Amino acid sequence: MRYTIENDVLKAEISDLGATLTRLIDKQSGIDVVLGFNEDEDYIRNSGNNIGATIGRNSNRIGNARFSLNGKTYQLSVNNNMNQLHGGGDNGFGFKKWKLEDKKDDALTLSYFSKDGEEGFPGNLFVKATYRLEGDSLIEEFEGNCDQDTIFNLTNHSYFNLGDKDILDHYLHMTSDTYSPTDEYGLTLDETRKTAGTPYDFNTFSRIGDHFNDIINIDNNYVWENLEDKLMCELKNDKLQLNIYSDLPDMHVYTAYYLGTDTGKENKPYEQYGGIALEAQFYPNGINYGDKYLFPILKKGEQAKHYIRYQLKKV
Repeated sequence: MRYTIENDVLKAEISDLGATLTRLIDKQSGIDVVLGFNEDEDYIRNSGNNIGATIGRNSNRIGNARFSLNGKTYQLSVNNNMNQLHGGGDNGFGFKKWKLEDKKDDALTLSYFSKDGEEGFPGNLFVKATYRLEGDSLIEEFEGNCDQDTIFNLTNHSYFNLGDKDILDHYLHMTSDTYSPTDEYGLTLDETRKTAGTPYDFNTFSRIGDHFNDIINIDNNYVWENLEDKLMCELKNDKLQLNIYSDLPDMHVYTAYYLGTDTGKENKPYEQYGGIALEAQFYPNGINYGDKYLFPILKKGEQAKHYIRYQLKKV
């Protein structure tokens, strides 16, 4: 089922499959800035890309699909080499049917009940995702409560393209000057580095395509490590600018080198570098790195709540 919300500036479409953002349209230009598909079956067929999905219970990778909490080790489902990616990939939240809780002209709330042990995670978790339009912004809020201590690390996995064939001519600015390297399997390491002098330096607006002389892809975490409301990044071309704000501590940036040649909405082929995923989340695999990073732990009986705001404006 697809639901539409809109105001004078923006129009968004959300599917109950994965609480997925399927369209985000700037009304003045008519540009739809997110990749997606016309049919839910296409999202399932392309599950490896997680296009537009609400990811959970955990965003990104957990090393060896294992973590310890309160003295107990939990073995998770494995779906990415020896690791778990995005809460189980096509068995994660992004491919479950969510329930409609509330619908207004400019807002929508969907919910999902994740049973104790689903994909290996502890506790019966009730989660809500609310999409809300406010002026030139789309806000997605994540809320959850559980009957055991558990991981609660949700994000949105939309791929953004502001109206070009690909994102190579887009300009990106990250407000963090620190990033995390990865191992050969894409697992974020227990190490942070300064971006200065590296291909990962977007401290000022920089053309994305100019960064692919020494590397072919960006698939890395940028580090803030605070829960403050903050501007995390700005993306622009000659038509539109997208600003992303969140109270989540970090953001994973993926420039879609492996996107492939899937055909999306309006029969548009989605090729290499066809979009950029900007995923606000907790430090990937941070739960296995001691107490260096903020943990995405939801305590029994407590309420967790985070948000991501996408502001879209004319250049």
